[in-house]
Amino acid sequence: MIKFFRRIRYNLMSENKTGKYFKYAIGEIVLVVIGILIALQINTWNQNRQNRSQEQQILVQLLNEYTNNLFQLNQKISIRNATVSSSFKLLNYKNDEKLNVVADSFNLHIGRILLRPTFDPELGVTTELTSSGKLYLITNNSLRNNITSFPSFLGELREEEMVIYNQVEEQLTPFIMEHYQIGRVIGEMFNDEYIKKRTTFVIAEGHNSVIDLFTQVDFKPLLNHPDFEDYLALMISNTIYTNEQSEGVKKKIEDIISLINKELEK
Repeated sequence: MIKFFRRIRYNLMSENKTGKYFKYAIGEIVLVVIGILIALQINTWNQNRQNRSQEQQILVQLLNEYTNNLFQLNQKISIRNATVSSSFKLLNYKNDEKLNVVADSFNLHIGRILLRPTFDPELGVTTELTSSGKLYLITNNSLRNNITSFPSFLGELREEEMVIYNQVEEQLTPFIMEHYQIGRVIGEMFNDEYIKKRTTFVIAEGHNSVIDLFTQVDFKPLLNHPDFEDYLALMISNTIYTNEQSEGVKKKIEDIISLINKELEK
């Protein structure tokens, strides 16, 4: 093909057809430019097709990640609701003049207020997208912004979770150990079907029930201790506030999932 064009140019020059030669040269240049533009367009089309394919894969991975995060967060919210409910139960026991309280029930509710669930989201795909610079593959601006801001959005929830964690570890647990016992409480936690579905406990091999390893003692000194009510009040207020923060994070996750699904449906 190149030899063919050269032969035409040579014949035009040899015949002194300069005008036709320049017209032909210009036409040849135009054809080359058009060819380059077509090649660039094809390359751009191929690149866009590859980007969209990668975007679909990323969206599926993100959907799985945030669906798992939503499930986990709902579990933690549920556990905190149980903590609040048990705190109120214990306050009612304290105000029950007849004291119609069974030790197993008392231990169960003490166990639930000693829980300190924390939300530990999966962020592998989110972190990889941010660190690798591949966020540009997500074409939806709103989705991209939500994913970018999500890790920093968790800050306030984590702070509130640590308030409860420290309260339980540094104040409430030592208080209960000093005025009651922890063995029967832990044993009742192992038997608590509601909590077992939402957490993981390892039962000591060879024992049908951990609670059988400990002797039940009188719970009235703890129940009637003047500071016990204060600890319950703090637990209620801190847990409710933490769940309010959790609801905000939950809404953020649900928004992200909704945007991902809309993109996958296109």
